[in-house]
Amino acid sequence: MKSKNPTMTDIARTAGVSQSTVSMILSGKQLSSFPPATVAKVQEACKALNYVPRKRNSSKSSRKSKEILVLASKMTNPYYPSMLQSVEREALRNGLSVVACDTYYMPDLEKQYLKMASERDFLAAIFLYAPVNLSALKKYNPLLPVVAICDYGKNSTPTDLVELNNLHAGRLAAEHLYALGHRRYTLLTNTVDGSQSREARLVGIQQYLESVPEPCKIQFLKRKAVSAEDAMSDNYDYNTGYQLAQDVSIYQEGSTAIIAMNDMVALGAMDAVLEKGYRVPEDFSIIGFDNLLYTGLARISLTTVDNHTDLLAKSAMDVLLYRINISNNSPLISETYFKIECQPRLIVRKSTGPAASAADDS
Repeated sequence: MKSKNPTMTDIARTAGVSQSTVSMILSGKQLSSFPPATVAKVQEACKALNYVPRKRNSSKSSRKSKEILVLASKMTNPYYPSMLQSVEREALRNGLSVVACDTYYMPDLEKQYLKMASERDFLAAIFLYAPVNLSALKKYNPLLPVVAICDYGKNSTPTDLVELNNLHAGRLAAEHLYALGHRRYTLLTNTVDGSQSREARLVGIQQYLESVPEPCKIQFLKRKAVSAEDAMSDNYDYNTGYQLAQDVSIYQEGSTAIIAMNDMVALGAMDAVLEKGYRVPEDFSIIGFDNLLYTGLARISLTTVDNHTDLLAKSAMDVLLYRINISNNSPLISETYFKIECQPRLIVRKSTGPAASAADDS
């Protein structure tokens, strides 16, 4: 089957030449340096594969709009407004404006918004999460630059990428709690389906706890799949943590540490635990991910793993500005995807402390 979106790598393979040769021939540079037969092979391969040159490197001045589409899964999670603010700040500094939309991990909404951005000649698009509709992304990415801020994931996202390392983030959380003497853990999460970040965090946690010398018990509580209407509701993540922390097994089976898949889930769990008369961190240590603005407030003081939302947003804008203003129109650059890696850091606050048995032994 022919690829819907053939690349110069495909052309090079079909023609039996190098990718750099394809690049120079398609750009019209140094044609006299190649035998006519080689040029003919490349042209025939392009025709056979229905190759259409990408338009990703059109200059900013050639586009009518100065708008950037920003897609989040759900803005009721404060992680996304925080990142959106950083994106908007960088956009305004460069004379650009931002249009933000929620997709709720719905493939059809992703396609609809990308189609809108393309038809209205938007300058670029930024995903604040891992795109779900990869076929739509492949279709529209050649028409406007797209950057995704997410884990690389199982499926190679066909776009420029500001890569998180949530696998390492999960390890950081587990390592911190293990060092405090915790050996029984409860993991709380909303539905994992469609979220590469949650999957990666879970894997990182499990891999670390399975590698330590002392045996650990891990209990995994996951919110059941919900309807699209429920997913759009306010406080979904907080309610997930609050509801899951009602489970009697947490208290009956000796868990001393709760790992929530994001800060909002952690805050919901913290309120549930405190309402039941337990103490944090004396009875339960609780840790989240994302380092939301108010997790550092004195009365909350949530230990969390920070993915540097401001740095992620700035990095995404840097890549887009490069794409928009690029002066090198080489097809080889057009076919290249860029990746920036960001490493998380642990921020220790008052919601975590030594496990009760470890504290008693000290």
